[in-house]
Amino acid sequence: MLKFTNTKRLITRFQSQEDGNVALSFAVSAVAVVGCMGAAMDYSTLSNAKAKSQSIADQSALSAAIFIKNNDRPPENNDEGLMEGSHNAGDLGYTFKGWVDGGADNVDVNVVYDDNAKEARVRVSGSTVPTFIQVLGKKDLAFSAESVVSYMDIDEKHPASIALVLDNSGSMAWDDKLANPNGSSPSNASPRIDGLEFSVKKFTAELSNRLGTENSDGLRTIRTGMLPYSSEILWANDVPMKFGYLTDQEIEKMTPSGNTNSNPPMTQAAKWMEAENETHRLEAVRVGEAYREPLKFIIFMSDGQNTLGAYEFTPDDTAPVYWKQDNKGRWGGIWATSYNGQYGYTQGHLRRSTDRLTIETCDKLKARGTEIFTIGYALETGRYNANYPSYPNHTETVNLWNQTNAYNLLQSCASDDDNFVKANDNEELEAAFDTIQNAIVEELIRIKS
Repeated sequence: MLKFTNTKRLITRFQSQEDGNVALSFAVSAVAVVGCMGAAMDYSTLSNAKAKSQSIADQSALSAAIFIKNNDRPPENNDEGLMEGSHNAGDLGYTFKGWVDGGADNVDVNVVYDDNAKEARVRVSGSTVPTFIQVLGKKDLAFSAESVVSYMDIDEKHPASIALVLDNSGSMAWDDKLANPNGSSPSNASPRIDGLEFSVKKFTAELSNRLGTENSDGLRTIRTGMLPYSSEILWANDVPMKFGYLTDQEIEKMTPSGNTNSNPPMTQAAKWMEAENETHRLEAVRVGEAYREPLKFIIFMSDGQNTLGAYEFTPDDTAPVYWKQDNKGRWGGIWATSYNGQYGYTQGHLRRSTDRLTIETCDKLKARGTEIFTIGYALETGRYNANYPSYPNHTETVNLWNQTNAYNLLQSCASDDDNFVKANDNEELEAAFDTIQNAIVEELIRIKS
């Protein structure tokens, strides 16, 4: 009887013990939250793989269609171009790093030349290996992308001028990925400047392969230039507009240093574009060909907000910060999530005058026919290893205010919403340049379908 009584008391105590029930509920909730976060990470990886595969499909289909248009036949070997059949993405020079099972070598790029339909079709397919949702029995997540280009709809190459305005401020030495909790670099992180150099080299080489430097009559059709900048234009590393393409040696001169001021390089890019019509006209005269006004493009990349110039305040009830200026002209802010009606604060954007001046220049460029693409690079909020030699795990922070100001500037400068691209890391930066390259090629060879 004593044993029964003690057991009964124990059960009663367990039922009435709220602390244990709360702990149990919290444990169950925590598992659910972690599971949801893990699934989101897995599907984010899948989304990146899909975006990358679509870029490969678009680029491959365009290249295949251009080859047919220029040669009236498919490639006879892989040195000439993309032969019909299956290729792996690795052999074609693409990388997926940790995104997919087996890497780029396990991503299939299938090319079909359909002479009846007069089109090139490309399908890219592979699968990612999920980290978290494997516990639910899902061993892989398949992805695929397709692109079709009619080679009957490609016209002759159009002359073009392309200027790259590229942030080389000190933060470009930081990692491209968020730091580990102790401030160290993740295993797959690398300095942002390295990712920029790789992406620009790839962009330049593939643009050259696809468009060449002149048409069949010897007219030089493509001019490029580069304006690296930080506090001012880095004149020692700039590449003035020239016929042809940037070289690897010119791109490798980029070096992170200083603050951020996008106004001088965008002003200089506008001056360049003003002179491009006459330069292309003289080239047409040189070969005795009819002059066609060149298409003009600017690619403007930044990894942060402008940090030079006077502060200017604009009220906005959607801004992330409330601001107040004291009697000495100094600004103080409270995050909108923490604001409780403190006296004298107004919700809005506190930006630099260099933002306004840059946007004014962008508006003038767009009004004169220049198409502007913009890239917001490595602006995910959080801490990044700054790669300071004397402080191995020192981090710097991108907060919501920094991110919002940078995105607002870049969105305002872009020709339209689709011309603004967010690239959180080096892989996404490469994909952003691929997307822009495809858009430029489509305009220059005038794909009508």
